[in-house]
Amino acid sequence: MSIFKRHPNRIKESKVDIAFRWINIILLLIFVVVVAFPILSYFALAFSNGAYNLDVILLPRGWTLQPFVYIFTGADSYYFWRSVLNSVIITVCVTVGSNLVEAFAAYPLSKSDCPFRGGILMYFIITMLFSAGVVPIYLWMHMLNLLDNIASLILISISNVFNLLLFKTFFEGLPADIEEAAKLDGASEMQMFFRILLPMSLPVIGSCCFFSVVGTWNSYGSALLFISSSAREAYPLAYYIYNMLNVANINKTDPWVLINVKNIQSASMLVSIIPILCIYPYIVKYIKSGITVGSVKG
Repeated sequence: MSIFKRHPNRIKESKVDIAFRWINIILLLIFVVVVAFPILSYFALAFSNGAYNLDVILLPRGWTLQPFVYIFTGADSYYFWRSVLNSVIITVCVTVGSNLVEAFAAYPLSKSDCPFRGGILMYFIITMLFSAGVVPIYLWMHMLNLLDNIASLILISISNVFNLLLFKTFFEGLPADIEEAAKLDGASEMQMFFRILLPMSLPVIGSCCFFSVVGTWNSYGSALLFISSSAREAYPLAYYIYNMLNVANINKTDPWVLINVKNIQSASMLVSIIPILCIYPYIVKYIKSGITVGSVKG
């Protein structure tokens, strides 16, 4: 393998370097096993018959697709598909809305002549480090009459100061000559922002969008706070699965369901990660370049 073969022009490694490299490889393999084991276990249970669950470790036993059939067409299939739709709406609105808000806020803050720039930045950073607490946020949503409504989950997730700082750092690194040339050609600030700066910002936009999608799709904390257990039509997918993991919410009148509870739960969790796995290969190149924004100045 190439990782073990020393290049002829490479400086000879010392014993300490070789030991350090092997330690890194071993730790990486351990990390891969720790991460992959739960996923493979859920995969095995999702495709197994519940009668063989005690024998399932990493490979399915009694291969079957019935857990998936139950999720998609069973007694609770309506609420499953409704939760998927809710999660799609929430994720799209939060991703688009938060990135627009953050880009709009970051652009003027990236200019050294922005009035009160230091105070505004300090305000954003304080809100990132310290929270007002759960009670004021809940009372605010109650005042807006947004409880048991997916709009509350969208509104609470729009602001992300970390992504704002990524945008700000990226805009600061863009050559000033580009903006000066656009102004000489008669471009307004809005034209320059949408036609020049945003197309150049694909790396940071891709990174921020991915962070927003993953964080929003997998989040159920806000739903626990703002969505009551009786408002099942407002469940996002993560909150639906969270409730499904509670055996008390399983249909106990169906003997097959009782036997295959773990299989249904595993299939649900497996389905929930498929969208993230599908989009990751297409956006990983933007993540690689976006997370290094501002690391080198020159």
